[in-house]
Amino acid sequence: MKELLKRILGLRFSIGLKFVAIIAVILSITMGSAAIVNYRSHNQLFLQHLEHKGEMLGQFIASISPKAILSNNILALIEYVRQVSHQQDIVYAMILAKQGHPLTGYLNNDNPYIKSAIKKVNNRRLIPIIDEINKNRDILPMRFPIRFNDRRYGTVLIGLSRARIEELSRQELIKQLLGSLFIIVFLCASIFIAFRYSALRSILRLYKGYQRVAEGHLDHRIKTRNNDELGDLAHAFNDMVGKLKVSTQEKDIALNELQELNKHLESRVEVRTHALEHLNKELEQLALHDSLTGLPNRSLIQDRMKQAISNAHRAGHTLAIIMMDLDRFKEINDTLGHNVGDHLLQDVGSRLRATLRNVDTVGRLGGDEFAILVPDTDSAASVTIAKKLIQALEPPFLLEGLNFSIGASFGIALYPEHGFDASMLLKRADVAMYIAKQSKSGYFIYDADKDTHSTSRLALMGDLRSALDEDALTLNFQPIVSVQDGTVIGIEALCRWPHPEKGLIPPDEFIPMMEQTALVRPFAEWVLKSALKQWKIWHRNGTDVLLFVNLSMRNLHDSEFPEQISRVFDSVGLDKANLILEITESVIMADPQQVLRVLPDLQKFGIDFAIDDFGTGYSSLSQLKHLPVQAVKIDRSFVINMDSNKDDATIVRSTIDLAHNLGLKVIAEGVESQATIDMLHDLNCDMIQGNFICQPVEANEISVFLQQRHTSADINTA
Repeated sequence: MKELLKRILGLRFSIGLKFVAIIAVILSITMGSAAIVNYRSHNQLFLQHLEHKGEMLGQFIASISPKAILSNNILALIEYVRQVSHQQDIVYAMILAKQGHPLTGYLNNDNPYIKSAIKKVNNRRLIPIIDEINKNRDILPMRFPIRFNDRRYGTVLIGLSRARIEELSRQELIKQLLGSLFIIVFLCASIFIAFRYSALRSILRLYKGYQRVAEGHLDHRIKTRNNDELGDLAHAFNDMVGKLKVSTQEKDIALNELQELNKHLESRVEVRTHALEHLNKELEQLALHDSLTGLPNRSLIQDRMKQAISNAHRAGHTLAIIMMDLDRFKEINDTLGHNVGDHLLQDVGSRLRATLRNVDTVGRLGGDEFAILVPDTDSAASVTIAKKLIQALEPPFLLEGLNFSIGASFGIALYPEHGFDASMLLKRADVAMYIAKQSKSGYFIYDADKDTHSTSRLALMGDLRSALDEDALTLNFQPIVSVQDGTVIGIEALCRWPHPEKGLIPPDEFIPMMEQTALVRPFAEWVLKSALKQWKIWHRNGTDVLLFVNLSMRNLHDSEFPEQISRVFDSVGLDKANLILEITESVIMADPQQVLRVLPDLQKFGIDFAIDDFGTGYSSLSQLKHLPVQAVKIDRSFVINMDSNKDDATIVRSTIDLAHNLGLKVIAEGVESQATIDMLHDLNCDMIQGNFICQPVEANEISVFLQQRHTSADINTA
């Protein structure tokens, strides 16, 4: 019994068990992680199926209910709801009238949420009971409008329980964990047995032989069939024991060699163990950290955000997530090369780390975007942190022996004010960062009113997409005439959107939203195609005028825009047209290099260019003289009051003189009086445009206007 106990204790701390324990830990972590990931995937699939099921039932009832509501057939409505009540996971179902009162409903009285809601509400009215039920996180409420012939007659309410889905997911997780446990036990046992009867048995034979020789049994020999290092070790041991019989000195030498061999064996085992540990650390580093900066990557940031949100929820605290994007990083990266850009990102990461506290987390999301997680903070403190980070980035960066100053834009989102999960907070911090970059304010706290992805704006964008598909947009036209003789030189195409519910939506409301989406390309194609079709009609009727169309910055960044222009010309059936694309001054100054790259490609189609809204972009004509433009349009804010404001008149006079010195024509926008025309005539302005001459009108009214005026298709005649 004592000998058996010794063997058990010996096995407990043996190399084999240590090796198997390491394998077991690795397998447990790997398979456990896989089981958890699979659990989340199954849970998500189950929930999607549940939502799809609810949507199918709700839409089905909503589609068949109008007739019953119109005929006041309550029995039919009750039958529809009764059919739904047989469906699994349904907690309640109700059909509301247009005024909001229930026509019929169903409550699953066996459901604990129903019982609890009835007790809390303390009455049998359905609407308060359902409102109380919907407060439970396990309930998925769904609403479906009842419509017929574009009129709404009521609403279908359906409540689904996630309890069964959660239970199915848990059962699936338990099955996977039990299966993984069985596999781990089986593999560990197999590995231990294989290791025990291969390497360990030979080692034990060596060890026993060593003990026998140490006791003085020099005739003992180790029997081995191994042809590996352990077999060689056994043969060496036997040779050594044979030599021990010759002399005591040889015996001491042989014992020393045996000790060295044992140390070597232990060292190899230790090296392999450390190699496995190092490999695990490398795998974790690669999976959770950015390879360039060493900062946490998106996965680790999101994981820490989830933990921080959970802690903040329990403690009743707030936290902030700050998104950061470098300004002019693309310019440095493209000009000096990716190596310099990589060094810049590393230096930026170091500065951010040095500025923040130990409890804060800074990570790189990709490109030049960084995210900072600041626990236990409010809006005022987060603004202070953003300002400190801006100051930390102000000192120049030494790149390739040169000093470079680079700014950054910060977007701030707060928990729980702006979102309850990591994904929503990151999205809203990204929106705030975009607004900060656009406004050049350095930082911005998320504001739902300025979020172009809010529900109302998304709905408006959906309407705009439908308007494009259904050709529901319209074009108005406004003439541009010569100041000297009133000749019509050109006509500007202006888009209008008559919304069926909201009325006429101005361009300055829907065009900025459209420019932030993929609609900008089909919108530009629609405007160009519609304008060129109308120009073709005028041209066929003997009217030659220039056609002015506004161009978006997104179009300039679109590498396929020249091909799009070519397709539009082909579809309209034109080889060329008297087309002038207007580019706002602010767009040019935002990225003049991109403008210089794109405009020559467009000139190949015989297109000319004009600078729109000149005077609002904080630039001068000397900065723009290298651009291939033919004219500038003075912004209406300077023209409209020039007859009463000396400063505006001075600006207009200076702009006209400078433009003429550079060989450019000048168009004054916003002409609202004869006095303004007289002043522009005296200042030698070339062309004018405004409501005093003609308001933006439809094409047929412009045709009448053109018949009353002489026309010219040459901007140089003005």
